[in-house]
Amino acid sequence: MCILAYLLLCPLVMSGGVLTLGLKKDVNVSSCIQKERQALLDIKANLTDPNGYLDDWGSEGEKTDCCKWSGVTCDSLTGHVIKLILSVEGTGKISPSLQVLNQLQYLDMSFTNFQFNPLPNVLGSLSNLQHLDISGANLSGPIPHQLANLSNLLELDLSDNLLWGPIPFSSRDLTSLISLDLSKNKLGGAIPKSFGNSSSLAHLDLSQNLLNGSLPNFVGCSSLITLYLANNSLSESMPDFAGCTSLAILDLSSNFLSGDMSNSVGLLSNLDFLYVNHNSLNGSIPNFIGCHSLSYLDMSSNQFFGNVPNSLGQVSKLGYLDFSSNSLEGVISEVHFLNLTQLYHLDLSFNSLTLNLSLHDRIPFQLSTIKLQSCKLGPGFPSWIKTQENFEYIDISNAGISDTVPDWFWDLPAYLKFLNISSNEINGMIPNITSSFNDYPGMDLSNNHFEGRVPSLPSSLAAINLSGNKFSGTLSFLCNFDTGLTFLDLSTNSFSGRMPDCLMKFQENLVILSLSNNNLSGEIPSSLGILSNLEALNLRKNAFVGEVPTSLKNCTRLRFVDLGENKLSGVIPKWIGEELSELYVLDLGSNRFYGRLPPQLCWLHNLHVFDLSNNGLSGNIPRCFDNFTAMARRSFVDDMITSHTYSSTASTPCRMYSGASCTPPSKEAQFLDSAWVTWKGTKRSFGRSGLQLLKSIDLSRNNLFGNLPYEITGLFELVSLNLSDNKLHGQVPKDMGLVKSLESLDLSSNEFSGHIPESLAQLNFLSYLDLSFNNLSGRIPTGSQLQRFDYTSYNGNPQLCGPPLTPRCGSSPVVEKKVVKEDEDDSWKSYYTGIGAGFAVGFLGICGALVLNDHCRYFFFASLSYMTDWIHVIVVVHFGKLKKIL
Repeated sequence: MCILAYLLLCPLVMSGGVLTLGLKKDVNVSSCIQKERQALLDIKANLTDPNGYLDDWGSEGEKTDCCKWSGVTCDSLTGHVIKLILSVEGTGKISPSLQVLNQLQYLDMSFTNFQFNPLPNVLGSLSNLQHLDISGANLSGPIPHQLANLSNLLELDLSDNLLWGPIPFSSRDLTSLISLDLSKNKLGGAIPKSFGNSSSLAHLDLSQNLLNGSLPNFVGCSSLITLYLANNSLSESMPDFAGCTSLAILDLSSNFLSGDMSNSVGLLSNLDFLYVNHNSLNGSIPNFIGCHSLSYLDMSSNQFFGNVPNSLGQVSKLGYLDFSSNSLEGVISEVHFLNLTQLYHLDLSFNSLTLNLSLHDRIPFQLSTIKLQSCKLGPGFPSWIKTQENFEYIDISNAGISDTVPDWFWDLPAYLKFLNISSNEINGMIPNITSSFNDYPGMDLSNNHFEGRVPSLPSSLAAINLSGNKFSGTLSFLCNFDTGLTFLDLSTNSFSGRMPDCLMKFQENLVILSLSNNNLSGEIPSSLGILSNLEALNLRKNAFVGEVPTSLKNCTRLRFVDLGENKLSGVIPKWIGEELSELYVLDLGSNRFYGRLPPQLCWLHNLHVFDLSNNGLSGNIPRCFDNFTAMARRSFVDDMITSHTYSSTASTPCRMYSGASCTPPSKEAQFLDSAWVTWKGTKRSFGRSGLQLLKSIDLSRNNLFGNLPYEITGLFELVSLNLSDNKLHGQVPKDMGLVKSLESLDLSSNEFSGHIPESLAQLNFLSYLDLSFNNLSGRIPTGSQLQRFDYTSYNGNPQLCGPPLTPRCGSSPVVEKKVVKEDEDDSWKSYYTGIGAGFAVGFLGICGALVLNDHCRYFFFASLSYMTDWIHVIVVVHFGKLKKIL
């Protein structure tokens, strides 16, 4: 307490100083020093002062005494400036003349816009400085290491700037430091180890930076009261906090800490708030029986496992308990809550816990928040909830309840903000709910087995979700709701009849309207066009007739429109492209639209899913499809593309007050779109993650004709293209291979001719291909992509050949080899014939010469006689020699 008192009084008590707190002084004993007055004027010259706080700073007349200036305090004996408050809310930079004020003890320049200028090094020369606050000042750059010279500094606040780089000082440099706040910057590197051994530091806030590495061991921090290290990139295990005996607030949330949680935390008797949520901590829940002051405990979004210790029920001051999104298991019983009389917030959701509580158990608390989603509460409806009379938020969804809801549950508290009993197997009918609420709560009863007509519901609701049940009857009950409704989902029920005209009353607030998969009929009322804030409209799979009402062009915030599987007719309105430029999903498939595609549709630059399939559309495909920018360019995947923000809980609408001020909506929620898309030949639903990546065009089962425009090859990010069952002709664009992201391509049942483009073999992601029943011809391009498809992908093209449709095209390679061999045999026959003819001619020529020419005949036989004699002599001589040797 002494330290906290000092922190509060330190800014006000300066040694020998007279304080002005930003106002003119009433007491002045000594006039200011001339050079310091000039330095102050130079500081003023470097700042703008839009609110005139420094108007009395001047050189003329009575303005010459700077000790009387606003925000300036001088020492009553020496006249030196010892305190300066310059929170002028203007712009500029910190003047180097500040170093002239070398006796300055207190400097506050917070919330002045220094326009990304750095901290000047001269601050390190103000050796007498005890308090330095330049928070929220739009500073940039590293923290100058010269600040380590400020050994007398008690408080340093540089939070909420754009400072980067490492922390350039340690607690060994700033030995007197009591409070250090460097939060909300971009500081990196490790936390100086000496911070864990500082005996003087009482307040340390380094949250919302880029700090990494391990935490220092806090073993010598006996004075430390608050430690904020949240929202960094700190890793490894939790350190020892045994030395922090005064620690009241410990926030390590949103880091990458792992391993077991330090047992030393459970011994901190003064610990009041503990945040370790959103890390990767594991092991069992530690024993907190030594934390006598603990009132707030958040261990959510980690990897803790095992049972919740019974000793938790002894932490008697605990008010806020969040163990959600872990891997805890076992039974939660009365023992765990034995002495928790102050508990008001309980969140055990997304674990494998079983709550074994009953109406007869001793329940010592009254909860305002009950979050038990995905815990085991059933099969019976949890009777212990009857003891909770003041809850504002209750979520017992997906809790294994297969019972009827008892009547007492529907007597809801007046302060209710949100109720969720969805995704159970609750059956029966809902009685009339007569509760009245102070605000506008939300209700989610979806995905159960409720049946019958919708009863009388409270009129003041911000959101209502009855989807996935067995409700029937008309939608007339909607007219009883007040104007504050922001979300309405009645999809997948058995509602019938026409849409009521009273929906116009929700014009200022309704964001999501989903009535899909019902038996609604008649025309879509033109009053929908008054819903100026509508972002998602889903009327799929009903029996609506007539044209799309022109009034919908006024709903310019629409991003999701699904009117598929109805009986709508007429031409596709051109105003869809002209007015609804935010659309990313447009599904008018399976209706009775006719006529040509208006080129204005090409103005839908944000389009991700475009489905006009199974209609009676005719004419050419517009050549401007390459204007679908979202399908042509790789873009950053943003959750906001596929979701819509609405108020699940709203305060009383402003317009209902006569006064000038009112409370805005108090609780926002996200609705995630889902769309039905023909994907690889099968109709399937895509949710958030799928829709973020999906870029699809489906114009199948129409009467479109003409060529497939070459411009479609410019949709480089297109994932699925289905143009089947039309009358398209001509050649498939040769550069279809440019659509590198294509995974599904269906051009079947058209009149395409010519060769399959070679570039299709370059589509590495292509996993579904159907070119069947066209007039394609020639060889199927070789490549691993195209050969791995079944023959049915190419069937019905009589002039198409090659694997996998046929083994070969035309003459096989074996036949060609045989033809080559026959050609070689013929050439050898000619060669041998020529030799024979030549020998015959030569032989007959010699014989003729011997018969007809005496000289030739004499020469020939004489030579022959000579050769015979020579051979005889050679043989006799050599034979005689051989005989002598032997």
